[in-house]
Amino acid sequence: MSSKSNWPGHTPLPKGLAAPARRALAHEGIETLEQLAEFGEVELTKLHGMGPVALAQLEDAMEESGISYGTG
Repeated sequence: MSSKSNWPGHTPLPKGLAAPARRALAHEGIETLEQLAEFGEVELTKLHGMGPVALAQLEDAMEESGISYGTG
């Protein structure tokens, strides 16, 4: 359960995330799991390019890093 980042608040998005999901996040300015948590789960599911696999990958990465929606 080690964080992939040396700086709190700067946990990178998981490697292996599909390109459409990465582009959707980049379009919203989301580069870290903390930004994703603040963006919100409901809004995330509305993004074009966010499929069930990408959502599961992001949720797993957030859980592994101890980050949850709304807490940043």
